[in-house]
Amino acid sequence: MTGVRPALLPLAIGLVAIATAPAIAGELKGPGRFCGYSPIIDLKAGERIVTLEGGIHGGTFRWEGAFGTLDVDGIGWAAEPRGRKIKARTTGGQIRFAQKKVGDTYLVAIWNGRQGAAYFKSMAPLSTAQLTAIDRVILFQEGEDPGRCDLKTIFSWDFE
Repeated sequence: MTGVRPALLPLAIGLVAIATAPAIAGELKGPGRFCGYSPIIDLKAGERIVTLEGGIHGGTFRWEGAFGTLDVDGIGWAAEPRGRKIKARTTGGQIRFAQKKVGDTYLVAIWNGRQGAAYFKSMAPLSTAQLTAIDRVILFQEGEDPGRCDLKTIFSWDFE
């Protein structure tokens, strides 16, 4: 790395669209599999993911479908979310937390019981259809390969 100063090597989240996927970088329309940090979502026809921002251990994206729109913060290295746990696990095996209002936003969190978490946000109380969509989400651990992804967030070094 001659001529490149280490201080100029920021760690960033990159997006990889598999060649077979009908997506542009940062967007995936269903059906297809989106693998963020840490949510994995198998999109149904008519659903869409638009990536927003990335960070070292997480990223944000917008998930749209017949259920409406959810803004999602996915975290691959998270602590257990705060709040009341719902007794039953999601169909994806995640622990879901009760909906709560934070400022002007309604929020539902899921957690895999280790370090994967996702926070689903809406300006209105989350509907039954939105909670059913969240129920399908699977969380993986940072460092694991979720596999079969049509659009995936990855770590990459930016050498600009």
